[in-house]
Amino acid sequence: MLLLCAVVVIGTYTFVPLLLEGLVARNLRDGLGLAEAPEVNLVSDPAPSVLLGKFEEGEVTFTNPDLDGVRPDEVMVDLEPFDLDVPGSVTSGNIESERPLSGALRVELSEEEVARLANFSDTLAAPVSGVRLEEGYIVVGFEVEALGARVPVGVEGEVVLRDGGELSFEASRLEVLGEPLPERLTRELLEGVDFVYPIELPFEGEISGAETHEDRLVLTGEARNLPVG
Repeated sequence: MLLLCAVVVIGTYTFVPLLLEGLVARNLRDGLGLAEAPEVNLVSDPAPSVLLGKFEEGEVTFTNPDLDGVRPDEVMVDLEPFDLDVPGSVTSGNIESERPLSGALRVELSEEEVARLANFSDTLAAPVSGVRLEEGYIVVGFEVEALGARVPVGVEGEVVLRDGGELSFEASRLEVLGEPLPERLTRELLEGVDFVYPIELPFEGEISGAETHEDRLVLTGEARNLPVG
């Protein structure tokens, strides 16, 4: 009898979180109109708290995300602590919680995706040939025609967020054939050159920060009221 009870208890702690994770994933897929359900991991500590529907944290990772034309490598939400109605959720097939699920948002863009987005700018003198992301700055490469030859040009600057969540490239340094131009000439040549691209989230929330790291651009913010019910 004790063995049977132990098996039941262990099974409950093991399968209830899996069941709820599946419900969250399916509800998010349906609520956001996604082609694929996201990956969901819910953490309840200590383990018996799962029976009370108390979760200390959780993680939602969207697979093959598309933010209105922007194709990130990864979109992840670290959920804040939340409570679920376990019996009600299991019975109805919908997540029932005291308040909407929300959390910290992280979006990662590759160099290739940043280069693709940069080509949408109508203020650039030539198509972008490549982008290099480094710690704290970005280098955008071009090839311009000069005296019948194609000359490589590099523009260094930083990625910032404008009001309304627009992604913006602010240029500060210009190199031609690998050599930097004088500051005054750089300012004159770069006047009016920028890159702005809006980032639209498929759920409530906002992008509030942008950081450049080696090989990737990281956007951070908040996701609110995820449609799981």
